Amino acid sequence: MKCFKTTLAIVLGVAGVSAFAMAHDGATGMVMQRMEAMKEIGQNMKSIAAMVKGDTRFDGAAVQASATVIAGHAKHMPHMFPEGSLDKPTEALPVIWVQWARFTEIAGKLNADALALAKAGQTATSVKDVLPQLGEVGKSCKACHQDFRLAK
Repeated sequence: MKCFKTTLAIVLGVAGVSAFAMAHDGATGMVMQRMEAMKEIGQNMKSIAAMVKGDTRFDGAAVQASATVIAGHAKHMPHMFPEGSLDKPTEALPVIWVQWARFTEIAGKLNADALALAKAGQTATSVKDVLPQLGEVGKSCKACHQDFRLAK
């Protein structure tokens, strides 16, 4: 039960922060594109979180679809951060380009974690079948936000 509560806290925290932080008035170009990608990641995490909370019926195929979207964005995440793309209203910190290897490592882990979640969704019959993988996705999101994003 403790694993469930920890996973739920991570997922809800990431989804809540993502939703709150997605106000991107005035964004253009690459900054706008990555903000839209982050918004879509947040929306898909919220969709899965609704199943975890019991607000919506569990649907393994929907988990798989949402996780696949997340994985796709994670795969392309390093390309969404060309050096120096700090135009307002970006929430990216310049440390991304100083710690590029760490940033790309986290993006790669998010991709792998989301793919594992998508795979788990294929055969899952309940939330408990996807919780470990969902927890890993949440941890990857949190790691990147802690290290490379303006605090809100």
